[in-house]
Amino acid sequence: MCGIAFLRAPALLSEARAQRMEVALRQLEHRGPDETGRFAGGDFVAGHTRLAIIDLAGGHQPVRDPNGRWLLVFNGEIYNYRDLRARLQGRWDFRDDSDTEVLLAGLVVEGAGFVEQLDGMWAFVLHDLQSGTSLLSRDRFGKKPLYYRQMGTLFACASELPALAALTPDVPVHEDASGIADYFRYGYALPGKTCVAGVNEVLPAHMLWRHADGSIEQKRYWSPSTEPWKGGFDEAAAQVRELLTQSVRRRQLASDVEVGAFLSGGVDSTTVCALAQQSGFGQLQTFTAGFAEPTYDERGPAARAAAELGTLHTAEQIIPEVAVKLATELPARIGQPFGDSSLVPSALVASVAARHVKVVLTGDGSDEIFGGYARYAGRLLRQRYRRMPAALRVVIERAVLATPEPYAHHSGSLLKRAHLFVRLAREAAGGYIGPPAIRDDTLARLVPGLGHGNATPDLPWPDDPDEIRHMLLMDALVYLPQDILQKVDRTTMMYSLEARSPFLDKDLFEFAVRVPWQWHFNGLHGKRLLRAAMRGRVPDFVWSRRKQGFASPVSHWLRDKLGDDLLAMAHSGNTGVVNPTGLRVLLDEHRAQRADHSQPLWLAYAYLRWRAGLAG
Repeated sequence: MCGIAFLRAPALLSEARAQRMEVALRQLEHRGPDETGRFAGGDFVAGHTRLAIIDLAGGHQPVRDPNGRWLLVFNGEIYNYRDLRARLQGRWDFRDDSDTEVLLAGLVVEGAGFVEQLDGMWAFVLHDLQSGTSLLSRDRFGKKPLYYRQMGTLFACASELPALAALTPDVPVHEDASGIADYFRYGYALPGKTCVAGVNEVLPAHMLWRHADGSIEQKRYWSPSTEPWKGGFDEAAAQVRELLTQSVRRRQLASDVEVGAFLSGGVDSTTVCALAQQSGFGQLQTFTAGFAEPTYDERGPAARAAAELGTLHTAEQIIPEVAVKLATELPARIGQPFGDSSLVPSALVASVAARHVKVVLTGDGSDEIFGGYARYAGRLLRQRYRRMPAALRVVIERAVLATPEPYAHHSGSLLKRAHLFVRLAREAAGGYIGPPAIRDDTLARLVPGLGHGNATPDLPWPDDPDEIRHMLLMDALVYLPQDILQKVDRTTMMYSLEARSPFLDKDLFEFAVRVPWQWHFNGLHGKRLLRAAMRGRVPDFVWSRRKQGFASPVSHWLRDKLGDDLLAMAHSGNTGVVNPTGLRVLLDEHRAQRADHSQPLWLAYAYLRWRAGLAG
């Protein structure tokens, strides 16, 4: 895993390009502390920071082909690189044993279409010194980031936004109105967009060509089939089990360093850890971290799962003061507002694992594929609820809303879930893009006059009239890359730790999206197919656990130091689209425990922290 940067700027002197690259590489050092490389051409410079995972002695970057025409900088891992290398033998004289050279060889010998054969995660830039064209690409699910900016003859791209800003220091960082509108509605920028004016992100599952004349074209290289699978449920469960087992094994094999795993004691991480422990690579190291607050602490279930699986387990308690300090720093490190406060505990558990291993397996992607989120059950329940007489629904909703909303995480509070459901039940019908970050009425109080966001992303599959299936597919297209995978990448790489997601295996996903969505649900409970696939391989207690999620007690923090910080920023005069009066009212209500406004307040906090960083 690495950091990459590329700058083509014909109008700049070579010394100026080199200086900018040095600053950018310092911004990316946490992504790859093992080695730094750079290469300067006639009008460009490329840079790379390396976290050595495969071929520790080789794999140096930037790398060029023997004739010196092509140059590659690459961030990621190609799990099937050995098979691809064998197929390329005879057409390329390999100089090392890295997946990097396999990628270069395939792109040079077979062209851009070689990307379709890759199994892994990646973001890369392949520059043709002869034609001046650069090819950029990201993996199918968007696990690895790649941002870019173009102004006239200048073109720059990098793994993270602060590094991209270092490549273009003469361009002030301003917020993009549409990106900010999306942020407050969803908690993140939509695919291909950012909250920074003039900056875009290469879309997942796409290739992008930046030609010498400055023109840019982008093309999707992967569209999974949604043609219905013809087999039966038991056959599907057996297939899921086989594909997931292979996926875990591939992610353990493609490494020359030890591979550990995150373990929460929930279905997803325990499934991955069970398969990894059973794969014959020795005792698996597992890691968890939790808060002292019971509803935000998964250390107990994780320890039980580790004991039953036989892993070598490390667990730590998260110190609130450390977590709050990290919460103040993360918005600037990410380079744009990010609305998921679980960013904080994710970073802290990554810091624990990074003291022991360089690679971890995660359970990310399972909820989107196998129907694990409570919002899917909520939609199913809403369909039934709306068949009830309207008068009865009014009585139910008034009774729920007459009670104060608890501060506890929804996984540990029935009343909290009731409040969330009433909000869902009152939502107007409409096209689903992603889970809304906050209610419309709260949005109007916090950011009145918020403009339109960006257009809905193009779908790589036909429109699906079924509400639940549409949600599953849209979450895989939008919520997964823009929230979950962005969070995982930034928090793990912050501590030079590589995260691998076995559930996000190409073959597994392509199979899972073809089975009937009803197979994922047993009543209102999700992951029915996954449960059937893993029966007997995962400790029984895991299946009866309520879904908890890796959340943070941000509600409590906002009543204390974060709330004080937020109030100070509200009085700073640098509030952007946020209405200071509305913000203070929400904070007062939250601190008085008349309502739980933790999510809208965190959205405002992350946004204002980011703005403060720009001003500073």
